[in-house]
Amino acid sequence: MYNGAMRMQPCPHCGAENSIKRTKCYHCQRELSAPGGELEDAPPVADSRWSALEMSRRARQRPLRPFGGAVSTPAGRVPAAARKRAAGTRPRGWVPARRRSLAYVRRMSAFYRQLQSLSRSGFPIAQACREMERNAPAPLRRVAREMRTEAEAGKPVSGVLERHRELVYPWHIGLIRAAEAAGTLPEAFDQIAHAYEVEWETRTALLWRLTVYAFFGIPMILLSLPGILLITQPIPKDGWTIPTIIQTLKHLLLTVSLPIGGGLVVLLVGWQILGAMPWFLAWQQRMVVRIPVIGALSRATALERYLGTFGLLLQAGVPIADSAELAALAAGNASLTPRLLQVVGELREGVPLTQALIATGALDEDTLNLMATGEMSGSLPEMLSRSATVLRQETDQKRRMALRMAGIALGVLWLVLAGGLVLFAVRAYFDFIFRAVEWFEIGL
Repeated sequence: MYNGAMRMQPCPHCGAENSIKRTKCYHCQRELSAPGGELEDAPPVADSRWSALEMSRRARQRPLRPFGGAVSTPAGRVPAAARKRAAGTRPRGWVPARRRSLAYVRRMSAFYRQLQSLSRSGFPIAQACREMERNAPAPLRRVAREMRTEAEAGKPVSGVLERHRELVYPWHIGLIRAAEAAGTLPEAFDQIAHAYEVEWETRTALLWRLTVYAFFGIPMILLSLPGILLITQPIPKDGWTIPTIIQTLKHLLLTVSLPIGGGLVVLLVGWQILGAMPWFLAWQQRMVVRIPVIGALSRATALERYLGTFGLLLQAGVPIADSAELAALAAGNASLTPRLLQVVGELREGVPLTQALIATGALDEDTLNLMATGEMSGSLPEMLSRSATVLRQETDQKRRMALRMAGIALGVLWLVLAGGLVLFAVRAYFDFIFRAVEWFEIGL
């Protein structure tokens, strides 16, 4: 059923690429020519395998891969002008992206939710972006204007996101490219908006705990530490006086509390800078999948995007090998995407999808059984969409569990720090009492 013979059709009015199953162009909403005829080769809609992930400079420097073409293109066969244009549209790997604050996440969720609502209501993508120029938050109006310009010219809007990687997550580019190939942009906007809404809800739930512990608990500990260390100091021969106490507290504050506080600030700033580096994000994703509960949550989220996008592409008539590659890029996980991309070459050789995925170890047995049944019954797209729905439900449950565990872990960490400080203070207090009695007896 999915033998790779199906292709895309260009709109005779605006030139946008559409699935052969569509009767109206998703850009201009005009009638398309009758599907099934001879079509010209589709323009490239997918970059190199790693460019959508933005994981390394070496990966982004690979040549462009045309949609429906060979798995890789030798660099020598790519014209020099094309290589220069491709290199000019890609940011350098060492340039850090802007950190995404909570307000940014809220703005982006509203932006994509508005786009999803407008496009689902029947507005052409160019008209929807024109509306977003007036209604979108100020930082995103320029992006909406560029998207409108690209859509009116019959070009894919994913190119705008490619130029604004500092504003989007890498997997957004892969997902929207896949949606443009399948003609399902509203579903892609909905999935991205949902991801932002989940992120906003999760970070909001943890923010008040972090605020209490980081901005109230840690300063209290650092300010009380010099007083506790003061009573552990040897008693002067003439006893403690007010100037001596003040001088000692000042010395301890500058030599103990201030370095600890400065070190914590440096660690926080360093984490923020590293968190904006593509190579660090890739390393972080590989490490996160190994953490209990949190790793399962990250894994399920990536697989839900993969299966959902895969099903939409197949329903739109995109060849199965190209659907597998675009869906793998839409997963956007540095640990899973390379393994999911391994099946593309096998699918082009005629290997069944379920058999190719078993070797990767990315999917569980229940999901593979559903996919095998879908392949045998000819309902693979429906089974993929059903598996994505199940994974989304599991993801919501695991996210709630992770939030509870994070709250418990933060509480336990605070109790350990505060309890350890209290025990140290009590021990220092009694030690000071005994030393004070000895000093008093010696003085008498």
